[in-house]
Amino acid sequence: MTYRGRGQLLQRHPARVVAGVVAALALVLTLVACGGSTPTTNVVTGTWSAAVHPEPSGQAATAIYGASCPTSTFCAAVDGGGNALEWNGTTWSAPASATPDGAFNSVSCSSPTFCVALSSQEAVTFDGHTWSAPVAVGPAPSGPTGGQYQVSCVSSTFCVSVNTAGVVSVWDGTSWGHDAVVDQGTAAKPVQNISCATPQFCVVVSATGNIATYNGRAWARQASPGQSLLHSVSCPTPTFCMAADLTGHALVFDGSSWKAALPLSDAGALTYSVSCPSASICMVARSDGSVVTWHSGVWEPAVPVLHDGMLSAAEISCASTTFCALVSSAGSAATFRG
Repeated sequence: MTYRGRGQLLQRHPARVVAGVVAALALVLTLVACGGSTPTTNVVTGTWSAAVHPEPSGQAATAIYGASCPTSTFCAAVDGGGNALEWNGTTWSAPASATPDGAFNSVSCSSPTFCVALSSQEAVTFDGHTWSAPVAVGPAPSGPTGGQYQVSCVSSTFCVSVNTAGVVSVWDGTSWGHDAVVDQGTAAKPVQNISCATPQFCVVVSATGNIATYNGRAWARQASPGQSLLHSVSCPTPTFCMAADLTGHALVFDGSSWKAALPLSDAGALTYSVSCPSASICMVARSDGSVVTWHSGVWEPAVPVLHDGMLSAAEISCASTTFCALVSSAGSAATFRG
């Protein structure tokens, strides 16, 4: 998920967790609950705010499943009730309906005046003031796989969505089209996330362990070098990406090939979402509400940020190396300032 929109984001609905990767994950990872403490200063230089709760407590439909921060003074977040929230640099707005058709899966904003949010097969766009009526994205899912969509937007005239079956669709500023199949996602191992750095470079990752890249003309698929259950990806430039799996392992792309990064040293929490504002810094959101920072090849100690227990989703989006937002399936949020 790039900082344009982890994209990008288990940017995600509980049904996706159940149908997607939990069954496979149970074979390889035992969860260990990790306690939290008061947010502390990040070693990279910066501080996470205390958590706030812009969503009503105790309502599953108002879990936040996606966030995108194009600037430090604007973020959009979407929830399981079809609502959107906006960050204005100081506070989050109250949730307001943005689609009549159900839960959102993801959101990506290229600027404060353009966002796309996806609810299953339907997309709505934001113009800085209001959300549009929903329109269909791509072909209708042919089975139980394919109903969850992720999106990454580079500009108001270029976005790409991918569903869990591996079907991608491109937004050209007017309509969705140019559908292609980039992987064969299944209910147990779905296609998970997409990140576009430019209209000539996008990456899709999958729990099958495959990676698909786009060069502006066509998609090419390759197996990841030893990692499976890939769950999130962030590409700030065409010459740098990080892809993370659920178990604390990550891959780094240098413009020509993917290589394994050092794994996170403290296991016990799922690694849900990654956002890289630069080629030297990436932030990873984990299921225990903590954030781990990768800085020039080294993982720094986890910083506890949210204190909602083990989460079914956590999403992070970084506008720059000095601003990020973290949201969760518990309806809570926090911001980082460097």
